[in-house]
Amino acid sequence: MVISYAAALKAPMLDSVQERRLITKWQAQRDRAAMQALVTSHARQVHACVRRINRTPDHQEDLLAEGLIGLIQAADRFDLSRDTRFSTYAQWWVQNYVRAANARLRSVIDTPSNARSLAIHDFHGAEEGEGTLEDSLASDDPTPEEATLARAHKRELRQLMAAALTDLGATEQDIVIARNLRQTPEPLEDLAQRLGMGRDRLRQIERRALSRLKYALLARGVTTARMV
Repeated sequence: MVISYAAALKAPMLDSVQERRLITKWQAQRDRAAMQALVTSHARQVHACVRRINRTPDHQEDLLAEGLIGLIQAADRFDLSRDTRFSTYAQWWVQNYVRAANARLRSVIDTPSNARSLAIHDFHGAEEGEGTLEDSLASDDPTPEEATLARAHKRELRQLMAAALTDLGATEQDIVIARNLRQTPEPLEDLAQRLGMGRDRLRQIERRALSRLKYALLARGVTTARMV
C-alpha cells in the first residue's frame, strides 16, 4: 500500500537500535509488522526521492510504490554486522527502483515491469461470483516426477498470491488476473471495452496494480526469485 506524504511525515523516526531490531525480525522471521513499521518510518525518504526525480502528479503513485519495493529489498540485504544506518544503505535501492520505474514511464512502449514474472503457472480466473481468489489459482495435475516439496511450494505461493491480490481493488484485481495471471491473457482491446475505459487508462491501472501486487508479495516474505 502506498503511504501518503502526510502519513509519512507523521511517522515516528527510528533510532539505530530500533531499526536493527525491526530488520532482524524481518530477516529472521519475515515479521510483517516489523517490515510495516520500518517502511512507514522511511516512507518520507521515498517521497523525497520521487519528488526529486519526477513531480508529475499522474506518476507519483507508480513511483512511490516502486520506491517502497526498494525499501523492502534494502531490508532483505542489509548487513547487520556493519555500522551503517539503514537510511543510508536504503537510499541506493530506493533511487534505483524509482529511476528504473521513471524510465519505463518515459519510454515509448509503456509495458508494465515484470508483468509475466508475477504470474503463477496455469492461473485460471474463477467465474464471477463463484469461489475465492485462492480457489481461482488452479494448478496443473502434478507430473510423475514432481516432488512433494515442489507441490507444497506451489500451493503456498498460490495462497500468498491470493492473499496479496486482496490488497488490490476489484478493478485492479480483474485487470491483473485477466492480463497477467491466465494462460491466455485477455486482449487489451477486449478488456478495455469490457471495463469501459481507454487503453491508456487500462495500462496505467495495470502498471500501478502490478507494482502494488509486487509490494504486497514482498511484504509477505515472497522473494523475487519465487515470483518467476
